[in-house]
Amino acid sequence: MLPYTDEDVDTLYRLLGKALWHLQHLENVVASFTAFKILQAKREKGKKISAAFAKDILANQQKGTLGPIIGAAKQHGSISKPLATRFERFLDERNWLIHRCVKSEYLSLRNSSSKDELFNRIENFSNEAVNLQNEIHALFEGWYEGKGYNLEEAYKLAEEQLKNAEQY
Repeated sequence: MLPYTDEDVDTLYRLLGKALWHLQHLENVVASFTAFKILQAKREKGKKISAAFAKDILANQQKGTLGPIIGAAKQHGSISKPLATRFERFLDERNWLIHRCVKSEYLSLRNSSSKDELFNRIENFSNEAVNLQNEIHALFEGWYEGKGYNLEEAYKLAEEQLKNAEQY
């Protein structure tokens, strides 16, 4: 068994950081889509939606971790059954990464093939997070336009909000 190198540790940390970054972006897009679906359902039932109420719904959806976010997304129709299966597999990998990776892989950096498997598994996790995020984002946009909203106008407003936030 070989000692691990500083380069191996740096690679591991870079891959872990990338994985967590993409995971959080995925959680955000799923939670946001679900919040919009909840708000639209309330509008369709005649409820007037205030900005404060909308922010509360969004905050409530965003406070969860991936498991509860997936549950809410399934409940409110943000993800289809086939996509839900992919999310369940992804959740298993997320749970391994967050809860079991260190315990199960602590010797992997000392073995070349195990190290490569570990690095590939984390890289694959990141790639699936991006793929799922892109799919949800496309579903979100399609749903949004299908409800009669102007997507271009929404992007302009988001850009303005981002510029305003950058000034502070």
